[in-house]
Order: sequence, then C-alpha cells, then structure tokens
Amino acid sequence: MPLSAKRLSPATLPQNAWLPADTREADSYWDALQTIRAWTNANHELIHDLAAERLSAKVGDRFWNEHNFVFRRPDGLFYHGKGATPAFDNWANDATDLTLIPLNMAEPVLITRGKDAAHGLGFSPHGAGRNFSRTQHKRLQGDRSVEEIFAEEVKGIDARFFSGVVDISELPSAYKNADAGRCQIEHYGLAEIVDEVLPYGYIMAGDWEANAPWRKKRQARN
Repeated sequence: MPLSAKRLSPATLPQNAWLPADTREADSYWDALQTIRAWTNANHELIHDLAAERLSAKVGDRFWNEHNFVFRRPDGLFYHGKGATPAFDNWANDATDLTLIPLNMAEPVLITRGKDAAHGLGFSPHGAGRNFSRTQHKRLQGDRSVEEIFAEEVKGIDARFFSGVVDISELPSAYKNADAGRCQIEHYGLAEIVDEVLPYGYIMAGDWEANAPWRKKRQARN
C-alpha cells in the first residue's frame, strides 16, 4: 500500500506531499524519473541525428541537460529544480561540464558551464522566466489579433508551432528581458557563459488545447 502523506505529515498540503527517501515508494519514484529521463534523452538524440542528416552536417560535439527535473546530489538529498538548470559537477552519469539555457524563441541559447554557487543551491536558471502567467499575458494583449502579435514578435525567425495553432503565451513578450536574465546569471555567478547558439528557427508546442476533443464538446454545448 502507498504511504499516506496525511499520516506522515498531517499539516502538509496535498500538492506538497512527499515521500521518505528510504522507502520502496521513493525508490520507485526515482526509477520512474530515470525512465522519463532516458526517454527524453533518446528523443533529443533522434531529433539531432535527423537534423544533422538533413543538413549533411558532421556532429562535432554533443551534450544536453534536463531542467525542471529532480536531481540527487552526493549529500543524499533530492533537489526539485523547478525553473532551474543543474550547475554542479556530475549531476548525471552522462553529464558533461556544459549545459544549455534557452532565453526565448528570438534570443540566443546560452551554452554555460556551471559554478555550483552555494547561494543558488548549485543551480542556474533554466531560461529568462515568465513576466506573467500564460492567461494574464494573453489578457494583456487587448484586441490585437494573434496574427498581428505573431508577425511583430518573430521578425527574422522561422517560428512554427507543432500543434498548428499559434500560442502567443510562448512568444518573447511573455518572458522576462533576455539581456537582463543574462546579466543576472553573470552578476550572481550562477554560471559561466562560454558560447551561444544564434536562433534561425524555433518549433514550439503551440496551443495544443485549441482543438482538443473536450474543448470542442464544450463549445458545441454552448
């Protein structure tokens, strides 16, 4: 039977439930996370291989990192890195000394080397971060059409949406200033910026819920 979070910690809210690390449930949780990690990594490899093949490009180096993930450090603690990129040594068995920090779809992706800053618990940001929630950002656009907003924000970038529907909450204005984010990374010593990838194009998820069956049913009822 699963451990009862209410029994272990009655005052803890359900959304903040936790598992003792020395239990079978915690081991299963960690194993499941490693499966997700391996699946994600394999997908990255496939995308990279296909891109290199189509471009007839030779792969000179390859590295990747997850963010918004759970990491286990030598101190035995689990770190839930929400909005964070690992910046400490040996954060994974296949880790290199380099990680990626994308800022927004119109700005360079930063190639960084972590500094294991104690005041950042050994992490750096995973991106620029949002100015507003998705819903609030959409509300602030007023009466401007999606087409107008899209054309204004992605000039010079081949921006596409996998779902086929533009999601304006994924456009640059939904995020904090990229230059400010970069300066803060350097100012607070969270990571060393060693290079950058200049964007030519981006594929974002898009508004995948726009044509979701549950939404169509709700619209039909109204």
